[in-house]
Amino acid sequence: HYFAPLRHDYAYVPVVTGYIAKDTNGTITTLGRDGSDISATILGAAIQASEVQVWKDVDGVMTTDPRVIDSARKVDLMTFEEASELSAFGSKVVHPSAILPAWKAQVPMSVRNSLRPDHPGTQIVMDLANTNIRREGLVAALSSKKNIVMVVIRSNRALAQYAFLAHLFKVFKKLELNSDVINISEATLSLTIDPSYHEVDLAALQRDLQKVAQVELRFHMAQLTAIARKKDSSEVLHDSLEAFEKADVPIEMVCQGASNVNVTFIMEDERLMAGTRVLHECFFGK
Repeated sequence: HYFAPLRHDYAYVPVVTGYIAKDTNGTITTLGRDGSDISATILGAAIQASEVQVWKDVDGVMTTDPRVIDSARKVDLMTFEEASELSAFGSKVVHPSAILPAWKAQVPMSVRNSLRPDHPGTQIVMDLANTNIRREGLVAALSSKKNIVMVVIRSNRALAQYAFLAHLFKVFKKLELNSDVINISEATLSLTIDPSYHEVDLAALQRDLQKVAQVELRFHMAQLTAIARKKDSSEVLHDSLEAFEKADVPIEMVCQGASNVNVTFIMEDERLMAGTRVLHECFFGK
């Protein structure tokens, strides 16, 4: 209703304030971190723009955090799914919520440097095959999080497996527990919690599960995620574990297969720097 006229020719350039919005009651509010990016992709999706450009102070999405790895370089091309996963697993360049409107409307995005406006930045598209840019290598980029909690829940077999899992997720719902990574076997469930995103009452988690399981909490953990196509994930997993072994970086948990575009490794916080360095060298060189 409001934006449809902007799909056609007009003789002015609309300048729209980002970040500020209204809630369902009409009260003025804000959209939180990267709210201006969300405003831009919502507008771009609404008018079916040819491209949504997100301007930052970096050249685009990087292969990893350049503050950690000096040899980090720009990623020329990513899919929406890859960019969304990269953001969800720790990258701060584009917020996951800012990607969704453009992804749903199939409106291409680019992340560009306001200090170098002629630099092409990173293009974010629906499908890599539908562009004239070729991306080399098995891995698009690395993302990481520190200070996460790893929770290992071992069933005491008082309940059948289906009842045990049902009970677990009932408790998770009650405690509003969100997790990045979950691994499930017959009698054990392991997951990660990011306390910086949403505080969880871990004492209540242990108390509510004590009748059916043993709960082990492992603090000061980190997760390192490689963004890679699913068809390459077995090779990425093999090369990563080989590199970690050579660098003496113990891996506590691996998640591969649930997502189409990522392989995630859980390790101790103090080993994240070494893990990131060796994985970046493995897939992007020194």
